[in-house]
Amino acid sequence: MSTNTKNLIFRTFVEILGEKPFDKITVRDIVERANVNRNTFYYYYSDIYELLEEMFTREFTEMVAEHRNGFRWLVGFSNLLTTAYNNKKIINNICASRSYEYLENYMFKSCKIILSEFIHEISEGRNISEDIVDFTASFYMYAIIGTLSEWFRTGMYETPDNMLKKFMVVFETIIPTMMRTQRQIKNDSSDK
Repeated sequence: MSTNTKNLIFRTFVEILGEKPFDKITVRDIVERANVNRNTFYYYYSDIYELLEEMFTREFTEMVAEHRNGFRWLVGFSNLLTTAYNNKKIINNICASRSYEYLENYMFKSCKIILSEFIHEISEGRNISEDIVDFTASFYMYAIIGTLSEWFRTGMYETPDNMLKKFMVVFETIIPTMMRTQRQIKNDSSDK
């Protein structure tokens, strides 16, 4: 069997996902449009959930590869917003299904890499404890995922540029917040 056939099945799935909610897509829809038989589909994929997982795995792998090649958090975050916006129909169809967790898992993995590295980088040389840095990264990751989830579920009416500007304003407060947190914890422990 050919990787071209596997890619055809994958591309057909993504195409259909742009047209209707994930829960409404069947193996039959995919094989009919790709003009392959069911056995060929099952040779490559156990079910359509595996296709959805592969879609996010491919995006994640590409994002990590770009990130490791030296691109910065701002570019990574901007790419994440722009990719979602450019694939609005697909995102809406995933949000309209019971399989939203696949998208959420992708967002957590992507955001964790981008944000954790960013917060560790900006806190270097500032004498902020690793515990505070890790807590801050986790806190902001959940805040970002919640905000992105709301943006997705409400139809992404705001442009990626506007979203990025708002996030950048919030990101400006990260260092002062970590330093204030550390001072407060030190003060609370010295009062005891």
